Amino acid sequence: MSAPAEVKGWCPGALRPMLSGDGYLVRLRIRGGVASAAAARAIASCAQEFGNGLIDLSARANLQLRGVQEASLQPLIEALRAHRLIDESAEAESVRNVLASPLAGVGDDAAFDVSAHVRALEQRLVSDVALHALPSKFGFIIDDDGPLSLSTVSADIRFLALREAGAQRFEVRLAGCEAAAVVDACALADVAAGLARAFVEQARTCDPPPRRMAGLVAAKGAAAIWRAAGLAPLPREAKPSPPPQPLGHHTCGASGWLGLGFAFGRLGACDLTWLADMAQRHGARELRLTPWRAVLLPGVDAQAAQEILAQADARIIIDPSDARLAVIACPGAPACASAEAPTQEDALALAPLARALAPAGVALHVSGCAKGCARPAPTPVTLTARAGLYDLIAAGRACDAAALSGLDLDACRAALRAMASSEGVRP
Repeated sequence: MSAPAEVKGWCPGALRPMLSGDGYLVRLRIRGGVASAAAARAIASCAQEFGNGLIDLSARANLQLRGVQEASLQPLIEALRAHRLIDESAEAESVRNVLASPLAGVGDDAAFDVSAHVRALEQRLVSDVALHALPSKFGFIIDDDGPLSLSTVSADIRFLALREAGAQRFEVRLAGCEAAAVVDACALADVAAGLARAFVEQARTCDPPPRRMAGLVAAKGAAAIWRAAGLAPLPREAKPSPPPQPLGHHTCGASGWLGLGFAFGRLGACDLTWLADMAQRHGARELRLTPWRAVLLPGVDAQAAQEILAQADARIIIDPSDARLAVIACPGAPACASAEAPTQEDALALAPLARALAPAGVALHVSGCAKGCARPAPTPVTLTARAGLYDLIAAGRACDAAALSGLDLDACRAALRAMASSEGVRP
């Protein structure tokens, strides 16, 4: 089979990869965000043999293999299929966008174990051909209301496990709608399918058809979508959740879990192999992927965590206050053909100043172009590359109007230093 035609500006997969500056980007949607140690080793081996050895952990908890050349693409697909790491069809792969709580089934801090419901929804999306008409970025979240809340992660359809005695139920919400419905846990896959089909049918009546639920709700309201799924939502205040803190060792049940972060979500094949080795050696047996550019090792007690951390490379982030967590950057040049500067290299140089801008959270977004792929949301400071220099946007997106233009790296440093030493930046 020949390599697929070049596709740009959309959500890639493994069977529909996207050509970038360093070759094809092959995205793996890991089922439930859970990769066995054996699967992690297989992915690392594929990245090394068929790509450039670099792997990105995305904001949707997917793994992206980079630098795959056309001659290597089909052998890579065959290897991934042999390890059961990809779907049977590109259509099924495209629609299976389910983000689950990374600690589902681990410990007893959640409302209940949502793992079976995650599997049921993924299977429903694959088997229901009508749902293959969903846009490739249309996504679902299943949140177990555990210690790592997904409340700050966007989704078109969101399910939150409720803490109720004697029952397992979910609150279900649509992006852009303040009302919510409550459904039995056993009905989750059916409810999700009904809402998704309603989206597809309603979107077709719009010109142009919206690609996300919030756009459809803004254009036509949510009433018809709820009605088509047989639901009658009521106004229901969203539950506030503390910011997730996935790094370091956390006690959970009889043992705990260890969270290890990576700047910009960038791993080497050797990093993934090391994680798999640590998981197997210390009883974790699997890796849990997160949308926060961190990997979790469940079932790790305090002593095992110390042994793992003693062997961790300096590139691995353990401390939640690490300055590298204050900045987000896309792959940049030359990895991305659209990028006009080496964003990750520059972002690392600016990270200490970024942390000075705000004591917590992301303070700086370094984007290779105005598309702002790494962070669609506004950021206290955004640097957008243009012809090798940067435009500085305050409290905005990469495409917004610049407060300063034509900055080289030293000028960026000076601007950030001045902002940090005056009033700072309010997120």
